[in-house]
Amino acid sequence: MNRVDRLLALLLFLQSRRVTTADQMARHFELSLRTIYRDLAALGDIGVPIVAEAGVGYTLRPGFHLPPVNFTAEEANALITGSLLVGHLTDASVRPPMQSALAKVRAVLPRDQQDRAIRLERAMTLTATVEAP
Repeated sequence: MNRVDRLLALLLFLQSRRVTTADQMARHFELSLRTIYRDLAALGDIGVPIVAEAGVGYTLRPGFHLPPVNFTAEEANALITGSLLVGHLTDASVRPPMQSALAKVRAVLPRDQQDRAIRLERAMTLTATVEAP
């Protein structure tokens, strides 16, 4: 994983937890504590409001969140495939939230990935059905 990807992953990790320690981050990313400290400093240098409390851990300042996520083509394809499976293999109560979530994913995709996503959805055919209990 290159440094930019690692910094983004670290930021997402921080965003997904109320508080975490440098040791937890090092174990999660299989990095040294020194690398975690350097990466936290780099995030701070670019304006990410990381709050550190001795003996407690690190957190992001309340109210801070990332702008919309950009998915790779592979991630978008995986989400679309999963949504199609959900649509065909679950009951009707799950479909509207899944369609709503997928619409949000599509909205943040670059235009070329949106076109690919549409082609993928049209090309996929599922023959599985859910039997009523």
